[in-house]
Amino acid sequence: MARISAPRITFDHPDRFLCCQEAIDAAACEIIASAVRAGWTEQEAIAALVEVADNRMLAAAANQVTEECIAAAKLEQ
Repeated sequence: MARISAPRITFDHPDRFLCCQEAIDAAACEIIASAVRAGWTEQEAIAALVEVADNRMLAAAANQVTEECIAAAKLEQ
């Protein structure tokens, strides 16, 4: 698996998201190439990677809402 470099800019830097994309690009390309070698088309692999990433984002958002609800409930006790 490709090595993903650590961030070299601050959390609030305007280019941080772009730098993250650049950092994970090689690993994403390796995942896609591996899927193609396994018999999936490149388009299928890319679409699947997008869908997996989207599902992970939705899960992270749902987890955040749950954590906020738990924290609010603890404050009400």
